[in-house]
Amino acid sequence: MKIRISPQEPIVLFVRVKGPNGTREFRAVLDIGCTDCIVPLQDARALGYNAFFEPFTRTGEGTLAVSTTDLYETDEIVLQEVSIGNLVAKNVKALTRELPRFSGLEGVLGVSFLSHFKVCVNYTEGYMEIEPIE
Repeated sequence: MKIRISPQEPIVLFVRVKGPNGTREFRAVLDIGCTDCIVPLQDARALGYNAFFEPFTRTGEGTLAVSTTDLYETDEIVLQEVSIGNLVAKNVKALTRELPRFSGLEGVLGVSFLSHFKVCVNYTEGYMEIEPIE
């Protein structure tokens, strides 16, 4: 899969996530600096994952996560499948977190997804290529 990219713009992709109770689809930003994928808490629950940590009430057991600007508690889950187009990764580690609504994004595709593939980023020529590992 070849994707046109620009160093001035985020790479936004349509993502399909599969869990025990079905499939969800949403827009996600591809972030090669993010260790794990991020899925919305409500989607994780709807997919059938035990995502019970409530950041506002502090009920449930959370996992400590670190971003470039924040330290927070969240749920850690393993997604059955994550796919973009015809590229499918199984057993992908993810964290649950709601992204700001104004971003227009619902999730993040991180290294836990990308590590299932051969990835070439070429900003000089303006493309990113993602291929299955043979």
